Amino acid sequence: MLTTRTSWQHKNICPLLALLSLLLAGSCSGPPVTTQPVTGETADLAVLQQQLSTLQARAEQVKDANAIKKLQRAYGYYVEKGLWDEATKLFADDATLELARDGVYIGKERIRQYFYALGEGKQGLRQGQLNEQLQVMPVVTLGADGKSAKARWRNILLLGALGKHAELGEGPFENEYVKDNGIWKFSKMKWQQAVLVPYTGGWAKNEDYNKGIWVSGKLPPDAPPTEDHGWWPQTWLLPFHFSNPVATYAPPSAPVAAAPASPGSQPKQGDKP
Repeated sequence: MLTTRTSWQHKNICPLLALLSLLLAGSCSGPPVTTQPVTGETADLAVLQQQLSTLQARAEQVKDANAIKKLQRAYGYYVEKGLWDEATKLFADDATLELARDGVYIGKERIRQYFYALGEGKQGLRQGQLNEQLQVMPVVTLGADGKSAKARWRNILLLGALGKHAELGEGPFENEYVKDNGIWKFSKMKWQQAVLVPYTGGWAKNEDYNKGIWVSGKLPPDAPPTEDHGWWPQTWLLPFHFSNPVATYAPPSAPVAAAPASPGSQPKQGDKP
C-alpha cells in the first residue's frame, strides 16, 4: 500500500526515466550476451533496468494518486453547482453513497436519485442559493493491485439562500475508489457530518442545523447508516483507513549493491575518485 499526502511531481520522474531509457538503449545495441557471467557492463545494465522498473512503477502510482484527487475535486465542483448528472458519472455502476445520517444508497441509479432529491428534483442552483463544497486535506492510499484505492478528505460547506438562511458545515470523507477500464471512479463514498450550524452564532450557540438528515425522509435508503454518529454537539471519530505514517514507519530495505566496474573503467593512478 502507498499513502501520499502530496504528489511527487512528474517533472522529477520523467527526466530520470528518459535518461535511463537512453542508457539502456545504448547498452542494448548489438546481440544479447547470454553466456558471459553477470559482471561489468552486463551488471551495470541490470542495475539500470531495475532502477528504470522502479521509477516506472512509482510514476504510475503518482499518476493514479493525481487522478483520484482530480476525481474527488471534480465531485466537489459538480455538487456545489447542482450538476447531478455529472456527479453521478463519477461513480462505478455498483457504487454506494452514504452522506451524513441518511443511510446507504446502492447503485448508480439510486445515487442519481439521491442527488436529484438534494436538488428538489432539478439540476442547477436556485436563484440566490449558495452551495460551496470544498474538498481539502487528502490522504490517498493506493492498493497493491493497482486497481483500488482509499482516501480521506474533509468537506467544508458554505450553504445558504439570500435573505433567508446561511449555514457553515464540515466533516470527513472516507472513500474508496476503483480503476474501471483504466478510469478511476468512486466505489464507496462515506461522509460524516461533523457539524452544520447557522452562520449567526455558529457552533458556539447552535445545535446541528438538520441533525444529519438531508433526503432520507422523502427518499428512503437501501440500507440504514453503517454507524449513527449523532449530531453536533455530539462528537464522533470516523475511523481512519490508514495507519499513523510515523508510528508505523519501516526503514527502507538495504540499498542495491553497486555493480562491479567493467575492466575498462578502473581508475588510473592519479585519477580523482
